[in-house]
Amino acid sequence: MLVLIFSAIIPAILLMIWIYTRDKINPEPKRQVLRLFIMGMIVPFPAALIERYLLICKANHDGIYEILFTAFFVAGVVEEFLKALFFQKGIYRHLEFDEPIDGVVYAAAISLGFAMVENIIYVSSFGLVVAFLRSVTAVPAHMFFGVIMGYYFSRAKMGLSPIYYAYLIPAFYHGVYDAFAMVDGFWGYVALILFLVFLMILSSRYIRKLRHAVVYE
Repeated sequence: MLVLIFSAIIPAILLMIWIYTRDKINPEPKRQVLRLFIMGMIVPFPAALIERYLLICKANHDGIYEILFTAFFVAGVVEEFLKALFFQKGIYRHLEFDEPIDGVVYAAAISLGFAMVENIIYVSSFGLVVAFLRSVTAVPAHMFFGVIMGYYFSRAKMGLSPIYYAYLIPAFYHGVYDAFAMVDGFWGYVALILFLVFLMILSSRYIRKLRHAVVYE
């Protein structure tokens, strides 16, 4: 069991270290990053309750309706809206959120805290194979959603876009990811991998843009 827990925790920790080191000029206080990471660890529990309620209440349909409803509304909207709410209440107006790149660091911390707890649950139930698969798919995907969320929170703080983009856009990308993940067969796997590559490229671009953005006044 310890091996399973260890395998579930390590991917999120390594990615958190990587994203933390993207802020090279003025790194965020570790205590604040840890606080946001722990907040992210809380999110799976209210998310699970809301998702269970939505699944119970939905009409009994199969096929594409089932995939789209579960991917976009049950997973994408619920999980990303809760993460964004924790971000907005936990750090958005804090004095430490004083540079554009900070949004990415803090949002990724929430997302990776979420991903770590979710990973522990899945790996404890399904074993090491799932641990490996999720370490190269679901855990990085959550980090990418966090980067995108942080990018739009930073843009909102700079007055460049409305704050609700930080809620809606990560939820949309999360929904697309889950929809591809729920499609069985070869082409579903291909679509999922290509979408992960797209998210990686997009996240890298957003990080580069924020590192060169003007500091908040």
